[in-house]
Amino acid sequence: MPISTERMTGPHLYGYTAKPDCAARAGVLILPTIFGVNDFARGYANTLAEAGLFAAVWDINSGLPLTADYQECIRRARTLTDSAVAEMVRKWMDMMIAEIEGGPIGLVGFCIGGRFALLSAAEDKRVRACAAAYPSIENPRLPNQEKDALGLASAIDCAVHVLQPGKDHVTAEATYDALKKSLFARPVPTVLQFHPEAEHGFMHREQPAANRAATRLASPQLLAFLKASLVNAD
Repeated sequence: MPISTERMTGPHLYGYTAKPDCAARAGVLILPTIFGVNDFARGYANTLAEAGLFAAVWDINSGLPLTADYQECIRRARTLTDSAVAEMVRKWMDMMIAEIEGGPIGLVGFCIGGRFALLSAAEDKRVRACAAAYPSIENPRLPNQEKDALGLASAIDCAVHVLQPGKDHVTAEATYDALKKSLFARPVPTVLQFHPEAEHGFMHREQPAANRAATRLASPQLLAFLKASLVNAD
């Protein structure tokens, strides 16, 4: 499906949008990794747009130059507070809902963005689908993280899709267990993919081979979840 793309350069919204040339009936806001609006994030937005969804990527760095330096990305991420992120996500959702004339909006987050997706879905009841790919949930929380993602997950009213790698060096297995306990207590669906040999960030890390194998399974299922929850829902 033909799509059109745009870089959002502020002053209110920084990021990237991709939309199908036909009218989109639903949208997905992508909350990216600490590496921001990189090739992976833009490519995933394009994939969603090609599937008929209005997709947007929030620039977690608010217009700062893109960098692949891991330590610099970590430093930037540590300046983000949960309350500030929540406000920015609300602004993006306001824009997207207006763009698709009130249609449903979902969230998909990767790594740090996965944690933000869970928090936003718990607090903003406009979210109609939430996907968290290998969410970075430090336990105990970091000083800039004032909200408890594990506890708040039980307040998410929409369906949730979680991608869990078996070799996650950021989020401990016990933390995933606590997250699943919170999600499974809800009266709405939780979809869980567990890839035992994959690593944290496997969808944007081609090595080792287990990451590629996990991505081949995870990516189409993630897209199907978002479409089923947003486009094909009653």
